[in-house]
Amino acid sequence: MEKLHRKYRNLWGNEAEMLVLQRRIIDAKPVLRAMYKNFYSEVRNFIPGKGLNVEIGTGHGYTKMFFENIIQTDRVLTPHIAVCNDAQALPFKDGSLDTIMVFGVLHHMKDPDEFFNEARRTLKKGGRIVMVEPYVSLLSYPIYKLVHHEGLNLRTKACDSEKYHLLDANIAIPTIFFKKRKKEFEARYPDLRIIYESYHTPFLFFASGGYIHPNLLPGPLLPMLLRLEKMLRPFGKWLGSMMTIVIRRN
Repeated sequence: MEKLHRKYRNLWGNEAEMLVLQRRIIDAKPVLRAMYKNFYSEVRNFIPGKGLNVEIGTGHGYTKMFFENIIQTDRVLTPHIAVCNDAQALPFKDGSLDTIMVFGVLHHMKDPDEFFNEARRTLKKGGRIVMVEPYVSLLSYPIYKLVHHEGLNLRTKACDSEKYHLLDANIAIPTIFFKKRKKEFEARYPDLRIIYESYHTPFLFFASGGYIHPNLLPGPLLPMLLRLEKMLRPFGKWLGSMMTIVIRRN
């Protein structure tokens, strides 16, 4: 396992190979697999079995293990994607999409507002944006700020880097859009209505070590941690490290 993490760090900046290696790391980590299973289980009822569902920033392609009726896309070509495109310039017709799925991608976008404008253009009326993104809470803030490899800046809704690749990120972007400046989002996008939000995953992501570090949790303790996460769900606004947001285009 350590060889995978070391290889991942050595690939820094090589997006395509990093995304392929992400899948191998997920397959090798029960804690990460359990986390993604929780994410997908929560949003399953918001994603129609029929229609045109598109995942933005597919990356590792793991979503296809849980949802068959999706078109997976990303900015770089990997074995997991069907369409190579930028989320801020979607190659789909106006009003053609039923669902846009965004799992851990919004906080990597250079200009998230361009994505939301593209979502407004391409979604059908009643179509949805389904997102699971990092969330900055009282508990997660110091961990993201001091330990996590991605940047965190609560003062801006964009990545600070002048570059634009997989490593560019601002963990705070989703929190700014949907917590700190939620009213601003609602005023700017009156036709995009937030219909569901939840805050969760206080420990699971950090215990997994993510893609960079080894597991911090012994495998036999995973069922206990999953039960603890479920018990702490009501306190997600204060303890969570992830957020789920579902938006409907009116």
